Amino acid sequence: MGSHQVNDGKPILLFTSVPATGHITPTLRIASALHARGWSVFYLGPTAYKATISATGVQFLPFLDDADFNECEFVASKRATTDKDAVVQDTPKPTWRDRVFEDLRWLFTSPIPARHRSLVAALIHIHQLSPSARVVVVAESMSNVLLPLFHSAPLPLDIPMPIGSIAVSVMVPPLRSVDIPPLISEPVEFGTTSAHRERIAETWRDWEVETRDLKELLVEKVEEAGGKDFAKAMEAREREKGRESWAYLSGENFVGYDHVCQVGVESWFYKTEEGWPGNWKFVGVVPKSVPVLDEAKQVLVDEVKLARKEGKKVVVVAQGTVEIDPRQLIIPTIQALGGREDTLVVAILGHRGRKLPEDVVVQPNAKVADYLPYDAILPHADVFVSNAGYGAVMHGIGHRVPMVVAGEEQDKAENATRIQWSGHGVKLTRSWRDGDEYVKELGEAVEKIMDEEEGREVRKRARELKEEADSIDCIKTVEDCLSSYL
Repeated sequence: MGSHQVNDGKPILLFTSVPATGHITPTLRIASALHARGWSVFYLGPTAYKATISATGVQFLPFLDDADFNECEFVASKRATTDKDAVVQDTPKPTWRDRVFEDLRWLFTSPIPARHRSLVAALIHIHQLSPSARVVVVAESMSNVLLPLFHSAPLPLDIPMPIGSIAVSVMVPPLRSVDIPPLISEPVEFGTTSAHRERIAETWRDWEVETRDLKELLVEKVEEAGGKDFAKAMEAREREKGRESWAYLSGENFVGYDHVCQVGVESWFYKTEEGWPGNWKFVGVVPKSVPVLDEAKQVLVDEVKLARKEGKKVVVVAQGTVEIDPRQLIIPTIQALGGREDTLVVAILGHRGRKLPEDVVVQPNAKVADYLPYDAILPHADVFVSNAGYGAVMHGIGHRVPMVVAGEEQDKAENATRIQWSGHGVKLTRSWRDGDEYVKELGEAVEKIMDEEEGREVRKRARELKEEADSIDCIKTVEDCLSSYL
């Protein structure tokens, strides 16, 4: 797996993440930037991403057994199975919340033992390369990879424990609060009144009942990996906070870390009564990439630049990498803005080689790309239409682009609500299933942002968030945490 040298007495960094593009991409950006600054960096990840990880100069180590899978194939297979079961059993198709619960079960919780075995194998490999090396594990927070070690899972006798642990949070963190409901629930407008807090308390009680089996599965998997008394430790933690019991996804995935690096800017988040834990730091947006585009993509970007020079507005619409049905955003945006000679629409389908259905009419003012890095196109955009994935939101902030969002699945509804609350975008109220009414609302939201007067405050807020992000050196902030181990 290649040679390794220890640099300047610095510890070796072992990064890892759940095998999902939206989680790997930001952590890999940080890992590769640290590698460029002279840190020795390994990345424990899925073999489907080996080429991507290795291309950065970071040394790749593979997940083992059932921890090693491709996110998109995994999600597609799980959803196809549940949809098929609904047809066979003559029951309603799974709702978006049903799908999220499946993801929580199979993507984040069930693989914990295999991820722990993978972590142990990675530590053994590093120890064999550099027996005297010290290791700091930098784990994407939803990977749960360190939960067993935090709860006394043993390592082989000759393998030292990591000297440090840093969590990188690349989404709205699932923390319990008197002011905020569980992350995977119907979003609630932020407030601090007693009536609001009673509603939040009720939502948390419902969540505890709804996720009881997931909590039991989490306990089972941590203990299967060698962790001890995990449930007791979590219950004791909740009692210290004055609560009777702990709930799944209430912050347990952050317990044990020395530092937590939250991707994002603090003013985008709600200010809760509890505040942020003392080991929490906001690191802004991750470093932008320097995209290398093929000829066709470069021609497209050049066309966009020319359109801007001619005074046209540019609207970028991207469906994301998991929820990729073009009927949700791509097609409605093309329909809503079709025929506008003053506007150019750039539609990004999300995967190389992907195409729109043959019966879709692409308007003359629209350009469609199978895949295009956000960092290549958003610097030239006036509006970014998105399903509110956290990575897309951070790109919007990093490039000062106001957003129109229609989040529904996973954590996207919560992200969309926060965009509306923080003022740098417009959240659509209708679903894509509403047809023409949805298309009309989408078009009006884009027009509002582009209007000189109506969109002034939204554009101002987008500038303010970018300025806040620019004031934070992401990599230096992470290095400040790493300095505690020098």
